[in-house]
Parts: sequence; structure tokens; C-alpha cells
Amino acid sequence: MQWKVFLASATGAYHLANDQPCQDAGHFAVNGNVLVGVVCDGAGSAAESRAGSRFFAARITELASAAFGTGDVGARSDTEWHDAIAGIIEQARSELAETAAAQERSLRDFASTLVGCVTSRDGGCFFHIGDGFAIHQSPSGESVLSRPENGEYADETYFVTDESWKEHLRVTPLAGIERGGLIGLMSDGTSPFAVDGPKTGFFRPFIDPVVKFLREATEQDGTQALQNVLADEKTHRITADDKTLLLALVH
Repeated sequence: MQWKVFLASATGAYHLANDQPCQDAGHFAVNGNVLVGVVCDGAGSAAESRAGSRFFAARITELASAAFGTGDVGARSDTEWHDAIAGIIEQARSELAETAAAQERSLRDFASTLVGCVTSRDGGCFFHIGDGFAIHQSPSGESVLSRPENGEYADETYFVTDESWKEHLRVTPLAGIERGGLIGLMSDGTSPFAVDGPKTGFFRPFIDPVVKFLREATEQDGTQALQNVLADEKTHRITADDKTLLLALVH
């Protein structure tokens, strides 16, 4: 089993117009058969949201990679997955809280959403707080999803920095990933053109040609191509938000 992973972010039209950097971040690690990937979206209203999204994407990836090792992750119950992921998030939050206190800031200043995966040929899970989207598409085209969770209004969501984060942590178990399978993690800026209208899986007219190219590309060339797709003017006409997409293929 081998993973090919492509990760790209692009600054949205709103931030470009205001000369502001991208608030999204993504990180991944492949250790043997195990893939850990995380995508985070910093809250625009939080002073250090860019730093928060970068920290959580990198640190949760590191902690999860260390926790689950390099072999197959093994069979776990829903509760076991939830408890393991919650422990990792708790540690990352505690570390950032210490940094925030040293800077005389609060954890809320680093507000960020979180969507990620731990997976291998033996199984795994998605984990999710807030908006964004996660999809596992099997070789036959069937999908397992982790959909966004918004608040009372469409533009509200939940953050890993919230005091109530445990109430909004959603963990979705995954069966083993087969050859030809596809994992996708994305921020909410990507989902308007990467997810189908009914939110049942990838928007196939978008994802199929992208994946066809990526299967034959090197990770370097594929990542650059994915970056170009996210930064294309066509995406700016669909959404003004920042865009991050992680695609992982099994071959």
C-alpha cells in the first residue's frame, strides 16, 4: 500500500482584495501505511487565526502520527476513536493555551476549525470540529462523509478553541482504504466547487479530471497543479473565501 498526497492552499478573493494572507492551513504525514492529514480554517474575526490554523494543522498531525505509529491502526470502536482523538486535541489546545498566555492573549484569539483523518488499509477515522468537509470515496464510487456543522446561521460555525469543543467533536470511523480509494479534506472555501449539490460526495465533473491527472503526476507536479486550480480566477467567481484541499490517493 502506498499513498500519494497532494495539499494546496490559495488565498481567496476577499483577502487578496484587502492585502491579507490566507487564513487556512494544512499538514499531513505518511508513516508506513498510516496517513494523518489535517486542514484548518482560521476565524477571520480572531486576531491570531492564521497562527492558530497553522499550529493546529501541524501539531495535531504530529501528535496523531506519534500516537498511531507506522503500521495499520487496527480495529477500534467508535468510543475508542473518539477518546483517542479527543486526547490529542486536548494536548494541542493545552500547548497553545500556554503560548497564548505567554503572549498575554486568550486561546480564542487563535480560533480555527479542524477537519482531519487517520487512516490506513486496516481502517481509521475522520475527526471534525466546525465547517469544512471530509470525504472517503471508494473505488466503486461510494462515499463516507463528514459534513460541516454550522451554528444558528449559515455563516456561524464552531472552533477547536471553543470551551465547548468536546460537544462539537465529531468522529466518523472509516473502513480500510483500498487501492483506488480517495481521501479528501477541505476547508469550507473549497466545498462549493468540490462537493456536489446534495452534499453526498465529490462533485464528479470537478474531481474526476483532477484525480486522473494526479494519479500519473509526481507529488511535486501534482501539488503545483492543485495549487493552480485553487488559485484560478474561476474559483474566485464561485467563492471569495480562502481554499485548502488535501487529496490522498492509494495506489
